[in-house]
Amino acid sequence: MSSLLRVAIVLTLLLAGTAVSPVGVRAAPDTPAIGEPAFARLWERTERPVATQAVTRSWLWGPAPLDAVVTERYVDAPGGARRVQYFDKGRMELTDPQGDPTSPWYVTSGLLTRELISGRVQIGDGTFLNGHGAEVPVAGDPTNTFPTYRDLEAIVDQTQPDRTGEAATMALLPDGPGTYDEAAQDPKARFTRYITYTGPFGTPVGYNIPVAFWEFMTQPGLVASESGFAMAEPLFDWLFVLGYPIADPFWTRVQVAGVERWVLVQPFERRVLTYTPDNPAGWQVEMGNIGQHYHRWRYEATPPTTSTGDLVGYGMVQGRTWTYATTMGIDTEWRITGTSESFTAGSTLITRSESGWTGRFVTYWSVGPDGLTLHGHDQVDEAGRLLESAVYWPPVRYLPPLPLETGVQWQTSTTVLSTSGPPRRTLVSGLVLGRDLVATPAGLFPSWKIELSSSTDRAAPQGFRLSATLWFEPGIGILRWHTRTYGAHLYSATPVQE
Repeated sequence: MSSLLRVAIVLTLLLAGTAVSPVGVRAAPDTPAIGEPAFARLWERTERPVATQAVTRSWLWGPAPLDAVVTERYVDAPGGARRVQYFDKGRMELTDPQGDPTSPWYVTSGLLTRELISGRVQIGDGTFLNGHGAEVPVAGDPTNTFPTYRDLEAIVDQTQPDRTGEAATMALLPDGPGTYDEAAQDPKARFTRYITYTGPFGTPVGYNIPVAFWEFMTQPGLVASESGFAMAEPLFDWLFVLGYPIADPFWTRVQVAGVERWVLVQPFERRVLTYTPDNPAGWQVEMGNIGQHYHRWRYEATPPTTSTGDLVGYGMVQGRTWTYATTMGIDTEWRITGTSESFTAGSTLITRSESGWTGRFVTYWSVGPDGLTLHGHDQVDEAGRLLESAVYWPPVRYLPPLPLETGVQWQTSTTVLSTSGPPRRTLVSGLVLGRDLVATPAGLFPSWKIELSSSTDRAAPQGFRLSATLWFEPGIGILRWHTRTYGAHLYSATPVQE
């Protein structure tokens, strides 16, 4: 680093008169605090100088967390979950709290770009929920319709030749690829590095980095330390923060604060970099708001929820158990086993274990103003290993609010994200047919007769349909149900305890 740059930084500090206390992060009263000491240390190092205006440079994480720390599902973490916190520019993850806190990888940052483009939500080292690419704009205002992360699927993981010395002029536009020839006059848009590595398919790939991005990735800068501000060179480890590039950069035309501009965009595994020549110095290159984008995509359809409704009426009380005799000749047992705070991060869901001839299912529920809602399920083997998991975006309304009435109808249009197959758009409908008297091995019960049906796009062109009839009585639960090929009758149930 040049002596002139060092002098300039020192003068900036003196003029700013800034004192540093990197022990914790003081957020505004209405701003979530950074909830893990390890997250706070990582934020403090690069963001404190920006927050105190000791330097003029763009954020690596953002001024504050988007939300509180949550427990997010990760089947290969201790306990099957990990602590995460989202920021404008990324996500901090603490997968193993018992790991070495001095390791640079003690806190990690997810492969958010890859997930947003592919639609595959990573819930374990090699476990993914298969969804659709995110139709969320990559750059500029949130109202932009192009390019979205899903639009980038066609250009990523396509190795490129070494173009060092050439200008980055490729453009991605709504009507197809093109060029932005004026960029040839911008020295910061000239390629200066060619990065090679083994790609996701096991073959060598290479991508070009322009001057603007390479200077940002390798810049020296001021960081917060225990003794105050200090210089670091480089400011950050670009491989840790960004990951490898997954495409060459492209120009695109987007609205930024309501004004249409040319922006150079390059996707990396974890982040997206943008270069806006019209921006003020220090802010021309920025991390895209991928933390915002990912949080919106993953949780917009599944906002935080907790059960506040009639738990007793629906039988969703800890320890409740039902045993059913089935037409397969094998009894099945349902038991309310507790709650989960990681199946959908930020939500406390009721867990029900369901035994069967193909293994054990765990279903995830909530009770609220809309009635009884199903959020998804796991299938596990006898050793507890996950065989399949499915999440419903949005959760499915299973039963309407109590008390029930004849003729009540409801439906949910959802997308089923599964670890064992492609995403399925599904419509689930229900109808309360009326009161009925049903005989089961457990006795004769008055109950509500309900019809449920689902249709999915899984089998074109007619699609796939499934219908079931069930008998339900508040305070007891499901007494009987059957489809065209299967049936079950209540054999015994534990009493309701208020």
